[in-house]
Amino acid sequence: MEYLITPPEPTNWQINESDFSQQIQKKWSNIQISPTTNPDSYYAIECTIKVPGIGERLDVALHRDGQGISLDGYLEDCARFAIWFRSLVPPTQQLVFYDREYNSHIELRAETTESDIIQPFLALT
Repeated sequence: MEYLITPPEPTNWQINESDFSQQIQKKWSNIQISPTTNPDSYYAIECTIKVPGIGERLDVALHRDGQGISLDGYLEDCARFAIWFRSLVPPTQQLVFYDREYNSHIELRAETTESDIIQPFLALT
């Protein structure tokens, strides 16, 4: 399933591509990172994280504008990633976690838990 993390409205905030790459490598040791060389690509960096469990992988892409993340994987893995990503972003910057169709969404706050993220999406199934 595909999910996104973005600011809910236009902002000047963005995460630095190099910082993001360094931070994600610190957090996950079993990761493959591919910088995007195509200037027309929507993504700046694409990563595959090997995670234990059913899916065994989480695909992550940093948007070229430095303001968004696309996730493709099991909801639980995406929620875990979202909590970690929230910790990299200044608390004053609002972020929203949602599915590609925007059937459901949740504001990501410093105190948001994995369960807080998962619950609204379980109601959709």
